[in-house]
Amino acid sequence: AIGGVGGVLFASLLCARRVAHGIHAERQLSAGGDAVRYVVRGPLFFGSSNDLFEHFDYAHDPQDVTIDLTHAQIWDASSVAALDAIENRYQRYNARVKITGLDARSSDFHQRLSGTL
Repeated sequence: AIGGVGGVLFASLLCARRVAHGIHAERQLSAGGDAVRYVVRGPLFFGSSNDLFEHFDYAHDPQDVTIDLTHAQIWDASSVAALDAIENRYQRYNARVKITGLDARSSDFHQRLSGTL
């Protein structure tokens, strides 16, 4: 029984690790170069939050930044904290961040927790 439980826990950790590295953020610079849009794909949870933070070009992006989460979903509070950290980092460069494409559940989760973590 102990081996079975250990195996299930180990398999769960491996699955979470594999899913965590499945996040992608495609950078799309506008024709005039005055705005950038990041299209994020993949599940946003504790395992992928740190990876998400690393997908942005904070110092070189224009001041108008859109993060499109149409193809992503917020699963936990660590993802909201990561999005807050991304916004704070952009603020250091005087950039405005707009988050779009959240489904109803993710939007509610983000609104309740953003700025409180």
